[in-house]
Amino acid sequence: MSRKKTTQRSRKRSSSTRRRTQTKNRKLHAEGFRMPATFSLFAVLVFGLGISYLWLCSRNEALARQIKVEEQDLEDLRRQVAAEEVRWSDLIGPRNLRRALSQHGLNMKHPDPSRVVHIRDMALWESTGVESSAVVGQLDRGGFDRR
Repeated sequence: MSRKKTTQRSRKRSSSTRRRTQTKNRKLHAEGFRMPATFSLFAVLVFGLGISYLWLCSRNEALARQIKVEEQDLEDLRRQVAAEEVRWSDLIGPRNLRRALSQHGLNMKHPDPSRVVHIRDMALWESTGVESSAVVGQLDRGGFDRR
């Protein structure tokens, strides 16, 4: 038993053991400002929303510029179409047709009423794959009226 008493007495804490314990405790307790996790999460969320907003704004501006360019192209094409329609109507006008006929030496006049063919059966003309020889055959068989 005496041994136990001596060991307990010798186990008194020395100054070096106290220092180790204090150092260990100092490491466990951080000094300074600690930011809570919810605030950190909120800050990251606000940052992400800000970046998303800036990206959307720049994307919106880019699309607006592209729409303006496309609208200008569309307007140019509409002007070209209008100019071509005017040109085409000038080409197919009666005065220009008469001039073209005279330039090419064509003598066109209205047909005699005896040569006009009136169609009774429109299904013949509307059907697909009908050739002119079939139409001529119908003329010979009386499928059309000659008035």
